[in-house]
This record gives sequence, structure tokens and C-alpha cells, in this order.
Amino acid sequence: MTIVCKFGGSSLAGSDNIRRCCEIVRADENRRYIVVSAPGKKNKTDRKVTDLLLDCYKNRFEEEPFHKAFTQIADTFREIATLCKDFPIQDELDRMYAQLKSSEANLDFVLSRGEYLNAKIIAKYLDCAFLDAAKFIRFKQGELDLEATRKAAAKLSLSGRIVIPGFYGLDEDGHIKTFSRGGSDITGSVVAGVFGCELYENWTDVDGIHVCDPKVVENSKRVTQVSFRELREMSYMGASVLHAETLLPIYEEPIPIHLKNSFNAYLPGTEILKKRTEVAEKEVITCITGKNDYTCIQISKMMLDKQLGFVKKVTSVFEEYHINISHTHSGLDNICFFVEHSQYVQISFKNFLKELNARIPADKIKGYEDMALLAVIGHNLSGKVGILARIFTALRENNINVKTIYQSISECNIIIGIENGQLDQSIKALYSELIEKE
Repeated sequence: MTIVCKFGGSSLAGSDNIRRCCEIVRADENRRYIVVSAPGKKNKTDRKVTDLLLDCYKNRFEEEPFHKAFTQIADTFREIATLCKDFPIQDELDRMYAQLKSSEANLDFVLSRGEYLNAKIIAKYLDCAFLDAAKFIRFKQGELDLEATRKAAAKLSLSGRIVIPGFYGLDEDGHIKTFSRGGSDITGSVVAGVFGCELYENWTDVDGIHVCDPKVVENSKRVTQVSFRELREMSYMGASVLHAETLLPIYEEPIPIHLKNSFNAYLPGTEILKKRTEVAEKEVITCITGKNDYTCIQISKMMLDKQLGFVKKVTSVFEEYHINISHTHSGLDNICFFVEHSQYVQISFKNFLKELNARIPADKIKGYEDMALLAVIGHNLSGKVGILARIFTALRENNINVKTIYQSISECNIIIGIENGQLDQSIKALYSELIEKE
């Protein structure tokens, strides 16, 4: 069995943590491909290397703030480089300094340097090969080009254990291009898919997937297995598990993911499979999560169900302003669109409503801000008798007003619209009702 291991930033924050992760790698000779993030926070007051690199980019023409940020980056890597005394850390830092100060360095290149240097040091410490992700990961029009990535990977001649920096690759013009934040998860799945691995181990700082964020519900229950579909829903709805695009490169194989805690390696963690192999009756609920700051646009039109092309006309306006629709609910004479507030970049929410009113022949177009979407995600939810009644009861008893509700045809999620500011309270209420009372 060939295994790819991806280690997150918190697992690699400092030499002691990196030493622990390398012990995990050495414990199994099948762990051949090692994907690493940039160093994360050692403590709450610390700053991630990637955030410091962003400061460097913003201040590359302002000497004092640039120097302050780069000094923290240099100190972090000097401490990590104590793992291998003969590593040329000063040469690497001098090179990085010159690259970051260059007016030609684009933002993606600057942000990728944390993963790059961390991988080089870890490869030296493990006494194995370093493979730059830019050698095979390809982007096209800002998105992962999986076909081109496979072709580039097939040309590589690899042997032994290999360390690969996560988070980036090359675009069609030969420039460094990054995934969105958390993208090292995607690098791990790309490596698993293109190099024929049988298992993808994702090592982080939690014991596995929990029903709720432990920061919201302390000691929330760990889930033993999660399906690919459930994971997609969880990631999309705000659960900090894996990047939402992680599954694309491994979905067809399918390659299982094992989420484990690098600080407690002996714990079983959570298996992520294309289809669950064991679904206990009491593990119907996989996750209770949600996200704040949505807008809702409700469009009413008499005989809407008979209006051919009406919805297409509406969505073309969203597309024109590059606004991604998160969820859609519809009835005979109305349709609702839910959009994350951060999507209104080219136009404000209020002006977008005016645009819709001017261009769409509707009876009424109304907008709502400051909404949160609460999600209950699980297996065969529609077959769980009484679950909706229990959800509504728990929310009512906690004085939480339900504005809208939607249950997917896939039977794996229930989405509830509530007011901003009530999300944590709602998650606690549903955890108490659906998990603790089982």
C-alpha cells in the first residue's frame, strides 16, 4: 500500500512538532509522499507564516513593516532549521528576502514560499527527496487542471520517500498559482490521485471529525465514518474539516481519506469514504454546522411555474456580476436565492437588488440581509422519523425564529435559515436534542 500524508500548519508549527510528524512518517514505510503546509501558530498570540508573507507583500515598498514581518518569518524558519545543522538556512532566507522585495513577484508566488521552504527543510531532516509542486500541478483559468497535472506527473521519475510543498502549482503562463487558503488539502488529494496511492492520511490537530465544532460544543462526539457526499456538504457549510475541493482528484478512484491527530497519533480518527461501510442507527447525524452573513433574495411572480426561461433570465444577472448562488428554494410563484455577502464585490447588495428590479419582470423582488444558514448533515435523514419535529421543537424552545427550511433530495442535509448572531445557540440546541438525547 502506498500512502500520501498531508500535515497541516498547526502540526508543523516549530521543530518539536515537525519532529513528532516525522516520527509518524518513519513509523510506516508505506508513507511515501509527504505533503506539507507552511508553519502555523504555536499559540494563540502567534501568527501563521502565510499571514506574515501577506504582510510582506503588502509592505514590500515600506521598509519598516516589511522588515518586521520578514524577521518573524526568518526566526520561525531558523528555529525549524535547527533540526538539520547542515541545512543552508541563511542562503534560503537571503533568497526569499530578495524574491519578496522584487516588484515582479506576484501575490501567489509570495504566499507559496512558506510551504516551499518548510518542505525543503523537512525533506533534509527526513533525508529524502524534495519535489516542487510546480513541477507537476497545473492550473488553467484559475482552476486546477487535473488532466494537465496527470500528464506532467507521468513524466516524473520518482523513487523513495518524497516531500512536496502544498498549496500551489503553475498556471498556463508558467507563473506560480495558489489554491484558496487551506489548499494543501487539495495538493494531498492530487498527489494521491496522480501517483496511484491507496490511502490519503490527513494529519491535523483534532482527533477526527466531530458532530459540532468543539469550540462551539465542548467535547462534541467524534464521528467514525463520513461519506464523500457528507464531507462536501460539511465543508461547504462551514465545518472546518477539509477544503471543499479536496475530493475532486480522488473521487473516481475512489481513494479513502483518514483524518488523524498528529498530536495523538494513536487515536483512531475518522475515515472518509465514497460510501460508508457501517452506518450505526445512532450515527445518522454526521454534523451540525452553519455559516453567518448570507443574503436572501426572494422573487415573486404569478404563474412562475409556467414562465419558460424566467429563472435563466434571473441567474444570468447573477452571472454577469460574478455572484455565486449558494442555495435556491422555490415554490409555484416564488423563488429564493441565498448568497454569501462576500460575493458582492463588483456591486453592492442594495444596488444589485435595484438591478434585478429594473431587469426582471417580477411582481415583487425583496432582499434580506444578516441571515445565517444552519445545516444538519447526515445519512438518510428523510428516513429518520420525527427529525424535523425535533429540530423545530429545539429551536422554538430556544426562541430561535426559523425563516426558511430546505431538505435536499440527496437526503443528506437539512438547511435552515435563521438570524445572524443565533448560529452558535442553534447548534448547541440541536446537538442537545439530536445527539445527547439519543
